[in-house]
Amino acid sequence: MQILKIQTNNFNYKNFNQTNVKTNEVSTTNFSPKKYAQLPVNYHFGVKINFTGRNEFFNPNRTIPHIDYEEYKAMNQTRIKRFRKLYECFNDNKNINKNELFDLKNRYLPLSKEKDMDEFIKVAKIYTQYKDQPIICLGRSPKWFLNTALWMKDGINDYNFVAFSKYWYRPDSAEGIKRIDGIAPTEKEIGEYRKYLRRIEADPKAIVEHMEKTGKKTVITDYICSGKGASSFLEILGNYAKDLGILEKFSKAIQIVGIGSLEYMEDLNPYAEGISNPKVIMPPVLRPYSKNIDQTFYNMDYNVFKDMLLNQNTNECRSTYYPHEAWTVYKPDRFKTGLVKDMKKIKEVQKQMKGYDKIAHFTPAMLDFRNLLNFRILDALNTRNLLKLVHHSKL
Repeated sequence: MQILKIQTNNFNYKNFNQTNVKTNEVSTTNFSPKKYAQLPVNYHFGVKINFTGRNEFFNPNRTIPHIDYEEYKAMNQTRIKRFRKLYECFNDNKNINKNELFDLKNRYLPLSKEKDMDEFIKVAKIYTQYKDQPIICLGRSPKWFLNTALWMKDGINDYNFVAFSKYWYRPDSAEGIKRIDGIAPTEKEIGEYRKYLRRIEADPKAIVEHMEKTGKKTVITDYICSGKGASSFLEILGNYAKDLGILEKFSKAIQIVGIGSLEYMEDLNPYAEGISNPKVIMPPVLRPYSKNIDQTFYNMDYNVFKDMLLNQNTNECRSTYYPHEAWTVYKPDRFKTGLVKDMKKIKEVQKQMKGYDKIAHFTPAMLDFRNLLNFRILDALNTRNLLKLVHHSKL
């Protein structure tokens, strides 16, 4: 297994066209929510969407409207300067209720320092070396990095997000990992999750067929420390492949790319003792074929790790939370959510889903947080001359 440190001297800023903007020349008193709400000409949404959280996601009077690649590209320099100021003044913005944020101890927007942004872009850039391979984003942890790689020049063209939350393996000094049967999914839940994997073409059959057709392995990427989450996911895929009679072929068709922080492991992680290297320990079903599965770990800057992986506000607004208790309740490709903590809330979500193609369940403050962070990343790529001229895939 490789452990790679992302070195500054390997990332060339020589051709960056950095633009320094004096944001103090922009007055916060001139902000107009109506101006912020403008979307590109002829922009429309092709599905029926319900946005809870007071239905403010696309409200034209919102302080921070939806911001993605198309919206950023449609901005003129005046609007860009205004949003830079909004980003800087997030903590002082009285129109954003900070008590609606998920993590009240960390009520700040990440990547405010240019040094941290440079380090963040380096992590996103690692995925460009896998641009010709299918990439499975396991759970929400790598999503900000992969989204940035999508927007980046010479970046990836697409990736497949696979919702997966929680785990039922724990680190074990004797066996490496140990299965906790009492918190593992039921057969019914596993059956529904297999349907989901087939629907999004992330099932073992699709992975093996792609390998046989192109010779390209599928990259499975996640935040890795003890590997307990990825081990749980690979148990689902491994047992599925075994039932299909393609287990060995499946093991030869995947590779693991992990991201994380060795400094965090050494200082704070409760599972760090006894873990020499961050890696995924194979579940029993895949253990006989573990030599077939290459693993690489990328060690990132600790400040970026804290901003983008430990800050629960950043985690909250990435995508769908999908513990196995919800596998029989809602389809994650139709539902973007903040953390759903109990079955009572999951039942409420199930009722909200009726009659809608998609549903989002974020508080207004979390929407503002996400949209400003999107803007910050897009703007950073643009000022470094790293933003794609044309971007097609939808997040």
